[in-house]
Order: sequence, then structure tokens, then C-alpha cells
Amino acid sequence: MLPYTKYHGCGNDFVIVHESWIDQNKIDASWIEAICDRHTGIGADGFIIVKEHPLEMIYYNQDGSRAPMCGNGIRCFSQFCLDEHIIDTPSFSVQTLAGEKVVYVQDDGRFQVDLGLPDLEPAKCALKAPIWNYDYKGLRLYTLFMSTIHTVVFVDDAFMDIEKIGQEICESSLFPEQTNVNFVQIVDDRHLRVQTYERGCGVTLACGTGVCASAYVAYQEKGCQNKLNVTMKKGSLDIEIDENGRVWMRGPAVKIAKGEYYES
Repeated sequence: MLPYTKYHGCGNDFVIVHESWIDQNKIDASWIEAICDRHTGIGADGFIIVKEHPLEMIYYNQDGSRAPMCGNGIRCFSQFCLDEHIIDTPSFSVQTLAGEKVVYVQDDGRFQVDLGLPDLEPAKCALKAPIWNYDYKGLRLYTLFMSTIHTVVFVDDAFMDIEKIGQEICESSLFPEQTNVNFVQIVDDRHLRVQTYERGCGVTLACGTGVCASAYVAYQEKGCQNKLNVTMKKGSLDIEIDENGRVWMRGPAVKIAKGEYYES
């Protein structure tokens, strides 16, 4: 049996376990994929392992592949650390494959996370040349590294059916390591709507780093303000681009369940 806790951030859901709960020899892509299966497993968009000394978030996509970071995931990771009494300070650092992230616990129970500076270098996204304002079948693509690889696409209706076109862009030969694809609707200069097709997962209800990437591109290219509220299908996040160009995310994390997974 594997003890676990499940959380969601704006509908993006995760199975979270402490490293001490796991037989390290079992961790591989098929094991994680089985746990995240929504019919025969617990069901989740991602799987998170919590390590201590130093505090580290190890993140896996639904298909068992590693990802550098997850914006909604790091807030849920932070709530888990509070719930399990791993941390008791108002701010703390978390190690990730995308570098160290600093988390701040807000008075309202939400979390603010410093996501750092977006990286526009093509090599960071495994690209040979920039994909920025790039024409793809009439859509304009903007690709950057925002703790992981993201492509932003502006559309009239972010909540349209994005599965087919999202998968097509994600798996296009343009992106050797694939890309997360964010469909962004500008409601006004302070409000966006976003829906994301995530590599290794498919269409999700929310993507924190994707929202940050979307807000940054909307600010840089579309005349939007540096403080934006971004609505997804199951919640919203507040994003701020500060005077140094760093991106800050503020949002909730909710505990859903705690139990034991019976491994086959």
C-alpha cells in the first residue's frame, strides 16, 4: 500500500507523496502512469514526490515523464508541506529542475511564488531558432521557457475545443522536446482567459506556469497591464510582472483526499 494525499490548484490535480513513503526501486514511468490513471489508479494530472534536506519538488507528468516544474503543483506541494508540518515559516525555498523557487504563504491562505525571469533563448526550449510571432497555419506562436517550455497562442475563445490543435502544435516537428500550448483570450488589458494543452498530459483545467507565460506574452506583445487576473475553467490566478521582468504567481491550493493506494 502506498500512502498518498491528493490536492488541486484551480482544477489541476496531483497525487503527492513523501519520499519516505515510497520504495525507490518502483519509481518508473509505467508505475507513475498507473497511479495517475483516472479509471484504474487514483487519477491525477501529475505526480509529486516531496524530498527534504533540502526541500525539493520532484514532478512527473501524467504519462510518467519528468517535467522541470509545475506552477499549480508547487502551490499544492507547499500546502502539503504545511499540512505535514514539514515547514512552519511564512516563506521558504523549493528546489526544482527549473532552479530554486521561493514560496510565500499569504494571509488569505493562498501562495505567492516567484517564478523568476522568462527565458527567450531558443536553446532553452530545444529550438534552433526563435519561435516568436511565428505563423503556424494562421495562428501566431510565441515560445519561451517559463520554468518549462511553453507556447502561447492568442484566440477569440480560450475555452473552445483545443484538444486537436493543441496536440498538433505540441507534437509538431517545430518542437523537438514538445511544448505546452496555451490558448489565450484577452478579455481586457487586466484580464485573460487561458486553457492549456500540456505535454505529457493533454488538455488540463489549469496550468500555472502556462498562465505565467501567457501573462508575460500578453504584457510584452499585446499591451496588457503588468498585473493580470487570469481565469481558467475551475479558478483564477493573479500574475504580476515586476519592474525587473520577474513573474509572480498568486493562487490557491486545496486538499482533496488522503488515503492508501493498493498497488497491483
